[in-house]
Amino acid sequence: MIWLLLAAFVVLAFPGRRVGVVASRLRSRRALVHSAELAEICDLAAISLTGGLNIATSLRIAAEAAGGPIAGELEKILAIARIDGLQEAMATAGGGGVRLYQAVNRAGATGGPMLQSVQALADELWAEHATVAVEKARKLPVAMLLPLTLLILPGFLLLAVAPGVLDALSRLSF
Repeated sequence: MIWLLLAAFVVLAFPGRRVGVVASRLRSRRALVHSAELAEICDLAAISLTGGLNIATSLRIAAEAAGGPIAGELEKILAIARIDGLQEAMATAGGGGVRLYQAVNRAGATGGPMLQSVQALADELWAEHATVAVEKARKLPVAMLLPLTLLILPGFLLLAVAPGVLDALSRLSF
């Protein structure tokens, strides 16, 4: 019972810190989702480029297939590109897919291979995604330590050790 009260005190004593932690976790989770979506768009565009399509068509197909906020942003940029040209639209674009826009713009401006540029970005994004996942997995034992020590261990001691101790005490005669 004392452990439960101690845990409740810790949780209730620092509400401002909890709000900041929750907001930080939401931001990092959102960034991770956007990164994975952008990597998926890059992979889909690379597949289309491998099939011989041009970059604008490849990006349009990838955006339609992927869905999500970055895909919607990309579709808007491609609509602007129909009027202003792809180079101009990619050069002025911002938002969640800015790394893709910069890679496409750089490859178009230098005449470099578009497929290698998009595929390299996809590989880089997936590597970052894997790094974040490994980082979270490494932090998991530390995060599980408090619930384990405050909730599970006392319950285990009550159920497993207490009957033996009580039996031993009852056999002792004072």
